[in-house]
Amino acid sequence: MIKASFIGIGKIGQTIAYSAMTRGIFDEVVLYDIIPEFPEKFEHGLRRALASLRIDTEVIGTNSIDDVTGSDIVVISAGRPRRPGMSRRDLFADNAKIIINKELPKRNPGAVYVMVTNPVDMMASVFAKYSKEYVISTGDQVESMRLRAYISKILHVPVSQVDGFVGGEHGEDAVVLWSTVAVNGKQVEDLPKEQIEKYVKSIPGDIIRVMGGTTWGPGTIIADIIKAIVLNENRVMSIAVPRQYEDEIIHISIPTVVGSKIGPTLEDHLSEDDRWHLIAAMKDYYSVYKDMLKSIKTEGEIVS
Repeated sequence: MIKASFIGIGKIGQTIAYSAMTRGIFDEVVLYDIIPEFPEKFEHGLRRALASLRIDTEVIGTNSIDDVTGSDIVVISAGRPRRPGMSRRDLFADNAKIIINKELPKRNPGAVYVMVTNPVDMMASVFAKYSKEYVISTGDQVESMRLRAYISKILHVPVSQVDGFVGGEHGEDAVVLWSTVAVNGKQVEDLPKEQIEKYVKSIPGDIIRVMGGTTWGPGTIIADIIKAIVLNENRVMSIAVPRQYEDEIIHISIPTVVGSKIGPTLEDHLSEDDRWHLIAAMKDYYSVYKDMLKSIKTEGEIVS
């Protein structure tokens, strides 16, 4: 019996929940949000979709955190969304205060926590710091699929023939791991690397400016991460797992085997240049993260 809980069902939370549930991989799903009636009404819509697809998953839409108790996997997308002109890091202080939630760990010890709330890697680190639970960040798997889709488009080849991963911190500081990029199993010479990197980092902002948010791409990709965990698929995905860096637990994306057990990473299989960029990303992440932690207040105490 697999019970999954989705915490925060705004636009991205709805898309992830729908995409994951239509895979038919859960026995029970809880949709939790603080907005009165909202989860219940979303539940009604999802029940009709599942009826059409003949998927026998029990769905509960609720404003009560008690209903989340006993989950095997908890997907967290609660928080303020990114608006036009904002960076993901601009959301840190407000969303960290939401993420530091003592009720979830207390009710779901030993669950796999999947962080979606932005800035996603830092929110995973904050949650790990205060909950002491195992949490992954969905990290750069979204960027990795964006990379493959764009290479497919400019080279006019089927996207199923394109491989490649993006690593580092999710967002503007992500790095393309060029040693992993291949078409039909072969590395491609003379790729317009600067153009590709610019696209991978800038297109989300363009989509947000025009459409108000990115949903279907990330929602589907994150649902794939969830499916890989639940079905023990052992797929390689660019997610961020907790790792010790100096005095903090941090989350930086590296191609990682994802199944019911998370890991190992494929860090040792990357080129020296790619590993250097990942090390640089860790240093930058740690520096910014330590500074950001000062903006959080919990129970009247400033985090240091």
